[in-house]
Amino acid sequence: MINNLALQTLRNGEYIQFITDTLNIVSKNNPEKLNVSTQYEALRLAKDNVEKLFKISQASLVTEELEAMDKRRDDAITGISLQVQSLSYSADAVVNKHGKTLSAHLALFGSSIARENYQSETTILRNIANDWKNKPELQEAVSALNLGSWLTELETANNEFNLAYIKRNEELAMAPTEKLKELRNTANSLYYKLRTRINSNLDINDGAEPWATTVNLLNQNISTYTLLQTRRTAGTGGTEVTG
Repeated sequence: MINNLALQTLRNGEYIQFITDTLNIVSKNNPEKLNVSTQYEALRLAKDNVEKLFKISQASLVTEELEAMDKRRDDAITGISLQVQSLSYSADAVVNKHGKTLSAHLALFGSSIARENYQSETTILRNIANDWKNKPELQEAVSALNLGSWLTELETANNEFNLAYIKRNEELAMAPTEKLKELRNTANSLYYKLRTRINSNLDINDGAEPWATTVNLLNQNISTYTLLQTRRTAGTGGTEVTG
């Protein structure tokens, strides 16, 4: 008989892999000969639905478009930082003064603004732009050093990145956890039906082939996941199964 496995404790990636493994074993032993074609096909479709939603829910926030937009604002703040730093060494007293004023202000936000995580960098750059546009001493320095175009580029790049980031978050939010749980429950029911059907045929046919080999392979696979669960419960590790 096919051994039991606590499907509900498998993580989503593990769960999908387990069902995929099960389907592969049944497929290789011929669903028609096993007399489980209907149950096999129903589980296959259910697994595909779970996997599609899981991929959406796990999709990375980092896309090529976002990376390019992030680089644009990184370049802007890096360029501004280098320019005001160089101007703070100017022999011209006025330029030197304004350069040091802006350098000191940027230093308040740390030395690696472009390396901050997305949300932190967005906030930092917004604060810098707002200060440079609204604080008299900083306004004067930006104007005197002709950094208006740099400031515009920084603010534009940061705002466009933030809008794209928010949009990406909203897209991923359309793959709710409850829907994934619902699809898993459906797949669970179909897996149990397939298991029962195979067990019944094994019993009716007195352990004949191809049921005997199929059950043996399924149990070998189940033992892998059982060991994973045991190790996790015992706190000795256990990573998601990938094959």
